[in-house]
Amino acid sequence: MITINGCSIVLICVLCYADKCTNYKNHLQEWTQRNDQKLPAYNTESKRDHHRLEFRSTVEVGGERFQSARNHSRRKDAEQDAARVAYEILVTKTVNDDDHTDALGLIDQGVLFCKSILHEFAVKTKAEQPTYSADHPEGVSPMPLFVSSVLFAGNTYTGEAATCKKDAEQKAARVAVKSILATKNTCMHQIVRSKKELIIAITSSGFNKERGVVSQENCNAPTNAITPIKFVPAGEAAGLTADQGATNVPEDDPCAQAVSGSEKRKKHRKV
Repeated sequence: MITINGCSIVLICVLCYADKCTNYKNHLQEWTQRNDQKLPAYNTESKRDHHRLEFRSTVEVGGERFQSARNHSRRKDAEQDAARVAYEILVTKTVNDDDHTDALGLIDQGVLFCKSILHEFAVKTKAEQPTYSADHPEGVSPMPLFVSSVLFAGNTYTGEAATCKKDAEQKAARVAVKSILATKNTCMHQIVRSKKELIIAITSSGFNKERGVVSQENCNAPTNAITPIKFVPAGEAAGLTADQGATNVPEDDPCAQAVSGSEKRKKHRKV
């Protein structure tokens, strides 16, 4: 009869076996080749513990050293363990070109989440929260515009002009986020990618449209004004053109028309 503890032991054995079947040394070597790094270099030390020989290995990749999590009874297992530690850390830290382009594309879709992304990055990296300032540029457009700058980690980032202060701050935050993404910062990439589905959903719904700068041409364009209706005598209305008739109405007395209509009905009854 198998007990609960026995089931747990069997599960652990299965997991351990699956982990041993993974050749992390091959994975680590392939990673170095993809990222133009030198091949991994292993250094394994042995020591005798209670009349038993144990091995602990260290691997050097890209100037960094990674040690196996524990001692092993075989040299081969110790090297595999060190390769596993190195591979898992390096894969997490590395941002490839596809991920970089994907993250930049998400940010370019809109500015709705840029301030929250920058705030979350500050929290996770234990940096001071960004501070925003806005200004009104003169002579750019007849409409009131805002240009915002954000101070973060000792750097100042200035965004594009916008028609409202909120959008100007979001655009300044986007400049900061894209600047940090350009360094292939792993933390920032993870934050942006965690919001991928939300950004796509909001953008596809049309809600995340930017209220950007209105051009000078659009500002000077005349609006659709309503032409006032003019009343003219009935005799003159007959000689109006089609365009003139669209905005002119014959000046007839509605009461007189109603009286003439009632007289016609009376005459009709008499007949």
